[in-house]
Amino acid sequence: MRLTPQQYADYLARQCKADTFEMVTVECELHDCIIGHCRHAGWIALHSRMDRRTGRELGEPDFTILADGGRIFFIECKSAKGKLSTQQQALHAWAAKLGHKVHVVRTFAEFLEVVK
Repeated sequence: MRLTPQQYADYLARQCKADTFEMVTVECELHDCIIGHCRHAGWIALHSRMDRRTGRELGEPDFTILADGGRIFFIECKSAKGKLSTQQQALHAWAAKLGHKVHVVRTFAEFLEVVK
């Protein structure tokens, strides 16, 4: 069964704290909302662990999302005052040089805007 857009918005409101649509102080709340959205949409979300640095590429985005229609999103989540590390800035610049965009989102609303 597919949800209507309003049913989905109601679902998100129940699953995600209201302040997640605004700036978050705890980044993991934003991660949880993004993971839930991807599962609901049937997308593949490749997600980095939050409890330690990545073992793959320094500066790697928090999410690589394989969405419908061949779309791919690179998402870096930050809290309201969170800053990109030097490694993240370098990877974002390298990705841009190759024609890719790493989206930095601080709210769930910003994430939804990126993936719409």
